[in-house]
Amino acid sequence: MKRLIILVLALMICIQGACRPRAKSEKSYDQICRLVAGKTEAEVERLLGKPDRLDQLPYGEERWTWWNYTYLAGKDWAPEVRDRVVHLEITFAAPLVTTVSGSVRSGWKVSEPYGVGYVLPNETLNKNARGRV
Repeated sequence: MKRLIILVLALMICIQGACRPRAKSEKSYDQICRLVAGKTEAEVERLLGKPDRLDQLPYGEERWTWWNYTYLAGKDWAPEVRDRVVHLEITFAAPLVTTVSGSVRSGWKVSEPYGVGYVLPNETLNKNARGRV
């Protein structure tokens, strides 16, 4: 009887894990923040792939979004969001001084200091659902 109970509990845990959404990336949000810091659009695309959405923002910035791309890991995150899968957002800004040579967009880099953020899926978008580090 004990074996049956243990087997049923193990099966329930496995099913729960299978039903939970998985992040597309193996890297945590904090790892990605460090990875993309100071990178250009081309470098970020090489590292993370094409975004699922691209938005033009006021003042000429762009925000790229990857849906269900990463997760919030570690004890520094509040328990209610820790290990949750999130949409990754990266904002790119144009350089202050542009050069004549090369691609017009080649100098665009991750906006500092708040260029990398996340959105909690299935949340009403408000100031608490969108985060920046």
